[in-house]
This record gives sequence, C-alpha cells and structure tokens, in this order.
Amino acid sequence: MIVNNKRDNYELAFDYDVVEKTAPEPIVNHDHHPYYEMYFQRSCKVRNSNTHVALQMDLIEKIWKRNSDR
Repeated sequence: MIVNNKRDNYELAFDYDVVEKTAPEPIVNHDHHPYYEMYFQRSCKVRNSNTHVALQMDLIEKIWKRNSDR
C-alpha cells in the first residue's frame, strides 16, 4: 500500500488578511424568541418528577395498546 503524505500542502490555505473587514457584521437579537420560551416551559414541566412519571405511564399504555391491536 502506498500512502501519500499531503500534510505540508498549504495551497488551499485560507488567507484571512485578504478577507478582513469584507464580511458583514452579524445581527444579534436579544429579544425573547417564542420557540425558546416554549421549549424552556416544556422542559421545566417534564423535569417535574410527577409529570415525568405520568408521561412514562402514558407512553407505556400507548405501546401496550398498539401491540395488543396487532
């Protein structure tokens, strides 16, 4: 087997000095996004141990029903 060493091939290296200040500044929005807020609310709800157990039991029941229908 022949293995070529291309480790010192810097032909494709990116020249950051040429591109400096040509990219637009990123737009950062600090407002609350509704999807993130909904995610955090759901996450808190599921982390509640009572809700977690209830969701597990519902899932087990659904799986049993689906398997019994076959």
